[in-house]
Amino acid sequence: MNDFDLAKKGDKDAFSRLIEDVKFKLYKTGISILKNDDDTCDAIQETLISAYKNLNKLEHPEYFSTWIIKIMINKCYDIIKKNKKVVNINEKLEQVTQPYYEMYCNDSELEKILNQIDSDLRTVTVMFYYDDLSVSSIAEILNIPEGTVKSRLSRAREQISKIYKLEEGGEQIG
Repeated sequence: MNDFDLAKKGDKDAFSRLIEDVKFKLYKTGISILKNDDDTCDAIQETLISAYKNLNKLEHPEYFSTWIIKIMINKCYDIIKKNKKVVNINEKLEQVTQPYYEMYCNDSELEKILNQIDSDLRTVTVMFYYDDLSVSSIAEILNIPEGTVKSRLSRAREQISKIYKLEEGGEQIG
């Protein structure tokens, strides 16, 4: 019996092994949407609980990665909605914690550039390049047409190229 079948029967160790293969994808997806490590960790936790409780509803193990990333995206948007209802004290906390976060977080140049593009473009870019999902999988997860995914990827590439040229001392084109 494989890990998927064992996990469906309640084997926590088998579920942990399934998660091991997607944990980086979950984090990258969450951080690209939420831009906050604490909220991303909360979204991952909520995603794992939901996935564990609902694993028996997933019939095809080959869709596990796509299925759990879709749950993650939904949990991220739930957190965004919840945070809009709360008085925003996060700005003050970020001012205090930002120097420490930067000291311990080693963002690559690409990640810094990604944080400068529009969030809808960043989401599809992370899913395509970091999570290695196909255009059709991204379209299914985000519930948008494949053409929209392709155009967002194209616009993201344009924005990234312009930002990169500006950071390298070049002049912005257009």
